[in-house]
Amino acid sequence: MKAMALGDTHGDTIYLRMALDIFEKEKFDRLYLTGDLLPDSARLLDSFADKIVAVSGNCDAYFQTERYVHFPMPTINYTGFNGKTVVLTHGHFYDAYSVPVDYDILILGHSHVGRLDNYAGKLVLNPGSLAQPRNGERSFLKLTEKTIGLYSIETGGLLRKVDL
Repeated sequence: MKAMALGDTHGDTIYLRMALDIFEKEKFDRLYLTGDLLPDSARLLDSFADKIVAVSGNCDAYFQTERYVHFPMPTINYTGFNGKTVVLTHGHFYDAYSVPVDYDILILGHSHVGRLDNYAGKLVLNPGSLAQPRNGERSFLKLTEKTIGLYSIETGGLLRKVDL
């Protein structure tokens, strides 16, 4: 299984289209979304609804993004990935210290900074932001059976990697 994680697109369809081209070209099985999509991004993503596991961000609540999609966007969402429990949340309510369920991998957004951390034996990830990166790097996550990598959307280059 192979998954891509994106977050904080904030309606930027240019970089989202680039990410979706990679998603299709590399034949990802799942698309994890950490919220703050906004309606323009949500409209593009809706055609991938059957592959999406998503959560709502603080800006999605304001813009009522869920009205534009056919996939659920709860505040916290759960899925499995290669035998591991994955929890998604945006990061404005929960973080690695406060998420109310056990997990192997936590994927969150909100900070607009890509992250691959180990916290108390669990992986804490952030795909960064395609639209408004706070560290200057528009990024996404690629999860495979053996590794998780943070990649630049503009160059395709690997920024950081952890083994599973």
